[in-house]
Amino acid sequence: MLVLAVVFLSDSSVQAQVKKSSRKRQTAPARPAPSNPVVESKADLIKAATEHKANLEKEVALLDDIINRTTAEVEKKRSLLELGILAKRELEASEQALTLAQGQRTARQSEVSATDNLIAEATAAEQIAKSRPMPMGGYLTTATLIRYIGPTRWMLSDVSKVASFFVGRFGHQLPISALGQTAVHDHLGFDHHESVDVAVHPDSVEGQTLIAYLRNAGISFIAFRQAVAGSATGAHIHIGLPSHRLAR
Repeated sequence: MLVLAVVFLSDSSVQAQVKKSSRKRQTAPARPAPSNPVVESKADLIKAATEHKANLEKEVALLDDIINRTTAEVEKKRSLLELGILAKRELEASEQALTLAQGQRTARQSEVSATDNLIAEATAAEQIAKSRPMPMGGYLTTATLIRYIGPTRWMLSDVSKVASFFVGRFGHQLPISALGQTAVHDHLGFDHHESVDVAVHPDSVEGQTLIAYLRNAGISFIAFRQAVAGSATGAHIHIGLPSHRLAR
């Protein structure tokens, strides 16, 4: 009987320890998945850029309303001035207000385009990070981007050479949408100091011609076909090395 009691107690003790160990395993918190700084940075940046774009578009809509009302006001005052019942300075004040609103709208719309470009670059950051390191002279083309790493050391001042080539080839100015660091890049913490964005679609005649020129000159670039699948929004050619998040 004593032996049975000892066995019973030992068995009970073992079972209790097994249950206790099982409870610990069940309540133990799961280990968090390893973080990916590139993905997190990309997601945060795209979210911030998308919100910034939405705010800019609201400002553009408000400015459109102001421009429409002020335009009507200017036309009315011009008629009154012709009738001699309005002072010229009153018309000039309205004309100045209209010019100011139009300038503000142009600036805000330019920021919207710059933000679209930034979203395209951030969207491509994960793909670039996951791809194999490219050697000097390396060329990569995908459904969303074209990338080339050239041996020529790029400086922001070299844009004049690119602009001269473009004017000579197409007869109009190089459509630069972002020259170096802009207010949008500062606001969203993106380093664009030594880069230039050109507002041409990489698959257009102008885009293909510019890409061929950059490759022949050994100048690094990334050509973005789109920011969002199925849309040409954000399509541009980024001259220089890839931009990155500024240290906070």
